[in-house]
Amino acid sequence: MFDFMYELPEWLMFVVCVLLVGCLSLAAVALMTALRRLWPTGSHGANMIDTMLSGILLPTGIVIAFVASDIWQQDTKGRAAVEQEAIAVADALRISKFLPADLREQVTGVLDDYIREVVGNEWALMGEGQASQIAEDQLESLVVISVRIEAGTDQIGLQRAAESLRRYTSNIESARNQRLLVSHARVKMTKWVTVLVMLFVAACVLSELHRTRRRPLCLALGLFSLAFGATLYLITSYDRPFTGTTIIEPTSLSVLLVRG
Repeated sequence: MFDFMYELPEWLMFVVCVLLVGCLSLAAVALMTALRRLWPTGSHGANMIDTMLSGILLPTGIVIAFVASDIWQQDTKGRAAVEQEAIAVADALRISKFLPADLREQVTGVLDDYIREVVGNEWALMGEGQASQIAEDQLESLVVISVRIEAGTDQIGLQRAAESLRRYTSNIESARNQRLLVSHARVKMTKWVTVLVMLFVAACVLSELHRTRRRPLCLALGLFSLAFGATLYLITSYDRPFTGTTIIEPTSLSVLLVRG
């Protein structure tokens, strides 16, 4: 929703989301109070508003469910891309064992530098929608190395190892591209506005339903703010999986460095 929220601790992000829905609820109470003064309700107003409550909450829940579904799909894609990237790097490291010592050291050195660049620099850049050119150049270096090996030898075993290295490098590039695409994914402002407007309308209905009873009104709007604030927190925390304190960690890539 707001960029600053993704740098907050998770508990504070939760509080902000609850307060946001609470402010919407207070605004709804103020609006309905002013509206009642300008346009007093008739004798059948309460019955009408009672029937509207379920009719408003149902589409609100459906819209939130659709937004949440999109967010969790992006998170799943991001995690899958990171795992596929780590597997492809591990495969490239494994195939390098079949290369001569000088070439093996060259390939493993580039792969180690790539992992360090991705974990140390590119992960932070993804939060800003950017990528590391150094990591891109290192993958291109691996392709060049594999092509040179394949073209410069007549040994079938070495040619197959170089071909496999080129294929695994292509897999790394594909997984990295998918990871970068997910890092650019955001909930569109139109979706956030729709969710907030529908929550505001639901709060207006609650306010009108309990207009003559202060205690039930406070309890209803308090629980409403807590429930839907927690829902917004859940969506927000998964909205940008490579940003702030709720990011997908590069654990699987870091493990390869430790093993190496």
